[in-house]
Amino acid sequence: MSQDGASQFQEVIRQELELSVKKELEKILTTASSHEFEHTKKDLDGFRKLFHRFLQEKGPSVDWGKSRDP
Repeated sequence: MSQDGASQFQEVIRQELELSVKKELEKILTTASSHEFEHTKKDLDGFRKLFHRFLQEKGPSVDWGKSRDP
């Protein structure tokens, strides 16, 4: 597989993972009670952003210090 083909494959997999996580987090959000909804939504949005940043990292490992929300 060419370098370009590998990059395209990685992008497709990344998009599929993000969509899958988004769907699962939305399912979890439907279980939150009305008074916990906003707090739960904020927490799940933070997790989704962290997961997105994790998938964007290149290299053999992730520098967790860079993965903080700015």
